[in-house]
Amino acid sequence: MKHYYLLFTALLLLSTNLSAQFVDDMEYPDGVPESSYWWGNCWGGGSGCPPLIAGPGAGHNSDYSGYIPGDLVTDVILDLGNRIFAQWGLEFWMYIPSDKEAYWNLQGEVPVGAGEWIVGNVFFNQDNLSPGVGVIDDTALGQINFDFPHDQWFKVVMNWDISKGINLATWQYNVDGVDVIPFGTPFTRYDGTYPTSLGGVNFFSISLDHELYIDDFNFINGFIDTEPNPIPVTDDMESYNEGEAIYEGWWGTWGCGDDLGCALESTSAQAYSGILSGLVPGDGTTSPDLDLGNKTSGEWALEFHMYIPQNKEGYFNLQGQIPIGAGEWIVGNIFFNKDLASPGIGHFDNSALGEVEFHFPHEEWFSIIMNIDLTNGMADATWEFMADGEIVLPAGTPFTDNSGDIPTSLGGISFFSISTNNEYYLDDLNYIEGVILGKNDVKDLNFSIYPNPAINSINISTTETIETIHIYSIQGILVKETTNNKTIDVSNLSSGIYFIEVTSGKRKSVQKMIKI
Repeated sequence: MKHYYLLFTALLLLSTNLSAQFVDDMEYPDGVPESSYWWGNCWGGGSGCPPLIAGPGAGHNSDYSGYIPGDLVTDVILDLGNRIFAQWGLEFWMYIPSDKEAYWNLQGEVPVGAGEWIVGNVFFNQDNLSPGVGVIDDTALGQINFDFPHDQWFKVVMNWDISKGINLATWQYNVDGVDVIPFGTPFTRYDGTYPTSLGGVNFFSISLDHELYIDDFNFINGFIDTEPNPIPVTDDMESYNEGEAIYEGWWGTWGCGDDLGCALESTSAQAYSGILSGLVPGDGTTSPDLDLGNKTSGEWALEFHMYIPQNKEGYFNLQGQIPIGAGEWIVGNIFFNKDLASPGIGHFDNSALGEVEFHFPHEEWFSIIMNIDLTNGMADATWEFMADGEIVLPAGTPFTDNSGDIPTSLGGISFFSISTNNEYYLDDLNYIEGVILGKNDVKDLNFSIYPNPAINSINISTTETIETIHIYSIQGILVKETTNNKTIDVSNLSSGIYFIEVTSGKRKSVQKMIKI
């Protein structure tokens, strides 16, 4: 089922012209060729070498990874799109066993043709003579050695700034959290030769001792942070001074620098605990960013408290990448009393379940809780959203908009002053690796669907008393609703992916169903 969903997602990405960025958690069945549109094999697109396949053993955060064995013929090309402008970031994970070596290079154009080595060769334990030592042999800084660990996964991050054109491009190369090539280094060889473009990465089986596993690729239009936020992070707003602009630690601003008019402002006008909170006033310019670390795997939870006075509105959105750049709205916009037309009512305008309304109280503090599950990678990420202790988006809801668009990562939150009527306060933020329960410690409603994929009908199996069952299309449109009926006719539904939401009292949960 997962493979079908990934194929569907790849087609969706192609259809929506998102080829400028991609994520790939390599979750293809063991031995099945990696067929995503950014992968190719053999120089010039020939067929004389095997494609990338899912390798033996566990991946970085899930079951599978890509595998380049020591066969001297595997020659895999990761197509980065022949970039000659803008800013780009690539991160992925590598695993090299003891007594094995690995190799790849950056190419200036894809399809590769005769080959254009941008910065020479990148070796790991070259010729099995230097365990734990890598080398990149023809950078603008000359030959550079670096350290890496055997027998464990480690991350590689590369950032390119091509905003002034390819002849003035600079880059950064970071291995296992350490800068090998510092940010701003010319993207050239030692003799100053600059490439045709940022073409792609060539993973080649350079010897019989070669054995490399690769996983969790993330390629974005922007930079990738090589020093993500520590976990856990808490902020009770008590460490700031009254009236201070807050732009330190995990707080930033969207493209406005360190100006008080853009940053979150410390204030004693309201506080959930202590004497201070953060204020987003109605000036139309305040735009603080909460950096959640551009997470692409694991489980993450965020809790904070809000206060919105009577006759005021509030707003924030989730972003897929920090720094934000042009912006990547994960689930659209989240409004509270939008345009002062709906006191006590909030709503999502573009969740996986479509537009969703919820209640919140004016003139008192209330909690917001988000639990985001990225353990299966961004393509299968799910989440839960609670406001004032009530479930708004139940656990298992896809972490996408209602078109099914997959975000680059869990980037952060933009708290923006959306109008002159905007006024809200933030306090007691808590960001952890794991799950945060609501004030009533509400646990997920557990149920299963069978058969899945389905042809004519589905059965809902649960020990709970079912009150309602809603079936949503991948666009978030409600296509079927029933009550207390554990067998549902789906024969009239078109083939595709649907989301089944089961409710019992205040508890509800969502699961995916494939109709064939």
